Amino acid sequence: MNSTESRLIDALLDLWAESPTEAVSVRALVQKAETAHSSIHYHFGNVEHLYQSASGAALAKAEHWMEAQLAALGTLAVDPLPPALQASIMASVIADWTGDQRRLAMAWRHAPGADWQTAWERFWGEVARVIGLGDNADTIACFAAGEAARHLLVWHPLLDRALLEETTAALVLWLRERRLQPDPVRAMYRTRALRHYHAPRPHLDRLNDPISAAAAALLAEQGHVGVTFRAVAARAQVTLGKVIHVYGTKSELLHAALYSLYEREALRGDVEQLVARTIAPDVMLDELLNAVLRGRQPVLAAYDEIERAIYNGEDHAPLRGLVRAMEDPSGTWALAQLLGGLHPSASLVAAFSATIRGIGYRVQHAGGTQDDLRSGAAAVLRPFAR
Repeated sequence: MNSTESRLIDALLDLWAESPTEAVSVRALVQKAETAHSSIHYHFGNVEHLYQSASGAALAKAEHWMEAQLAALGTLAVDPLPPALQASIMASVIADWTGDQRRLAMAWRHAPGADWQTAWERFWGEVARVIGLGDNADTIACFAAGEAARHLLVWHPLLDRALLEETTAALVLWLRERRLQPDPVRAMYRTRALRHYHAPRPHLDRLNDPISAAAAALLAEQGHVGVTFRAVAARAQVTLGKVIHVYGTKSELLHAALYSLYEREALRGDVEQLVARTIAPDVMLDELLNAVLRGRQPVLAAYDEIERAIYNGEDHAPLRGLVRAMEDPSGTWALAQLLGGLHPSASLVAAFSATIRGIGYRVQHAGGTQDDLRSGAAAVLRPFAR
């Protein structure tokens, strides 16, 4: 690989790691790499091939990191570990991946694929075996994928780590002993995040504003690239001029879309009506599997898009804390149905939703037939069902 190719790949990895999603552009890339736009096509053919090359370079480094982690954990394989230590090890590995290896982790989030999925599951399967949780290796691999995606949201580093520890401990205690634990960190984290939450400019009633509602819908359906002035105007059935007048820049439009999408998914809905509905555990499991395998997870898909959009950029900092500690009435209800009516802790719900997201990544990127994917997903969720 020549120096220009290396500079372009390094520049793209840096942009993924450091810049808000809307700031990752071809123009920013060539400026950072100190080269011409034409060099992308000369060396890679097109931008998509550059993305693939950068993702492959990051994966090669990630596999070296995985090997080093497993070597460090190797001495633990001979001794049975208590749940608290198992959870602490898992949290430490996730924290190292999203912290010291953030550049690689962000490449995984921006350009995932089958090779990433295979490496991730193989690595976490071995971690689970070494720490004594091999019987739940698939569940742990899926949880780690979803939780690592969430832990890339940096709001308050000390509290972020405490929340990660508590969530991981809730999962391990449930897997080992089918026991719930209090989650005071999450309660305090959520209270503090709500205190620091504030609406973006312009100050509108976003839940009833057709422009921001249209932008939120496009964001959930198509990602940030779908949030254009023309597309929003068409969806909201207003003039292009009105959208430009209310939201003067693409950044402000995207910012409002993010907040509106969060508020739509987290703050609306008839929670009492949801809680009053009861479904048998086997029926609930079947509904969850159908939703994951067919890609019908609008709430989880929306949050996945929100997270990728707000990983970087100080303007999004208040929303990062809120998303990390979100109230999840639909997830709480679904898990309670799986558990036959047992009310789960908020931390176990968070672990459950992270696991569901990990299954979604597997379905999207791993090979296999629908039957294989379904049986695998059922095995992942079995520890959460009674």
